[in-house]
Amino acid sequence: MTVQRYCFTFEIAPGTESEYDRLHREIWPEMAAAIRDAGYRNYSLFRRGTEVICYCECVPDAATCAERMAERHAEVRARWNVLMEPFITRMADDDGRLREYPLAWHLEDE
Repeated sequence: MTVQRYCFTFEIAPGTESEYDRLHREIWPEMAAAIRDAGYRNYSLFRRGTEVICYCECVPDAATCAERMAERHAEVRARWNVLMEPFITRMADDDGRLREYPLAWHLEDE
């Protein structure tokens, strides 16, 4: 099975950390199902202060998963994005690109 490991970061507004965490602990079942159906696996969010790091494994790759999410689950994704909008203060770098981190090394590839 082809899998792309994918990582990116973003910032949330100071003072919203607890509510941001709570909403993710209580993620809507239909949103979790949509993430799985799109091909995302091991989807994890790590937070330190206002910085959030997202790591996931995409089957077969991140672009395909994003396309599936947009095509199959546009409605739930749009509702979730509206809910998250007040929290996220910085999603892109100064050039407008998602703040992605390319994979440098993975033990299982050895």
